[in-house]
Amino acid sequence: AIYKKNKVGKGSRSRGNAISKSPESRSHQKRHAVTNTKKETRFQWFFQKREFPAGQYDPQTGAGLLCIEELSKEDQGVYRAEVSDDRGEDDTILDLRDEALDAIFTELGRIGALSATPLKIQGTEEGIRLFSKVKYYNVKYMKTTWFHKEKRLESGDRVRAGTTLDEIWLHILDPKDSDKGKYILEITAGKEVRQLSADLSGQAFEDAMAEHQRLKALAIIEKNRAKVVRGLPDVATIMEDKTLCLTCVVSGDPAPEIYWLKNDQPVTFLDRYHMDVKGMEVTITIERVNSEDSGRYGVFVKNKYGSETGQVTISVFKHGEEEKVLQM
Repeated sequence: AIYKKNKVGKGSRSRGNAISKSPESRSHQKRHAVTNTKKETRFQWFFQKREFPAGQYDPQTGAGLLCIEELSKEDQGVYRAEVSDDRGEDDTILDLRDEALDAIFTELGRIGALSATPLKIQGTEEGIRLFSKVKYYNVKYMKTTWFHKEKRLESGDRVRAGTTLDEIWLHILDPKDSDKGKYILEITAGKEVRQLSADLSGQAFEDAMAEHQRLKALAIIEKNRAKVVRGLPDVATIMEDKTLCLTCVVSGDPAPEIYWLKNDQPVTFLDRYHMDVKGMEVTITIERVNSEDSGRYGVFVKNKYGSETGQVTISVFKHGEEEKVLQM
């Protein structure tokens, strides 16, 4: 038989298209099934009259699939699937604009609401967090409302609510006993309304508070512990008889004690070796360097919250020699 191009979507080889409503994906899928093909038959996707290479086609089953991950307004337009060989060609079109695109977003919102997982409670460095995972979230087509003891919650100094593409969350900062009680998350998407609840009281509150206090203490330690924050290179090479200056910046509260090491042994600051500390800036100077000054150096800082060592390898080469890195 000779196949000619017929009306859009009415060709003798194409059997229509469908939008996947599977809750397992937040993508839009355009499907076609093609029949009466042969080895030379070509299947191609087009978007806005240009070839769209991301589409898939299985010649064994005749199935064509175009999957758009994280559908957005940028994906609106006209999609076309075309099949052709020496007998002719056929195609079908999906106009994904205006009302058609809104319908898809509305359906994805419904799927997202149905996919919401039970509320979980999590202690954080700043407080206590309640959250639900979703397959898809769109702020235009979905709405969330939080309630505490049946009273609607508004974001404020201590309570913050938000969403990402795959999560809906409520963060209670600096939690208090008054924050105990039942929380409800209401998700609205079109006509779909879903409610999830969690009881932040009793052991659940105690466990979340314990985790909050633990993480808060760790954050204080990490913020205040002694550190070498910047300045030292990994390697420094210098010609003998020159003066070497190495400067780094340290941090810590209280201000850290500072020691310089050479090959893990304390450096004695006399003769050619000098150390200068100005605030949090530390400089070591070695005058008239020679081959014996080569080695692995480190600045060791410590305070009551912890310690850290910043290291640099110094390699001294003779006059007339090429620069080389000391192998440690």
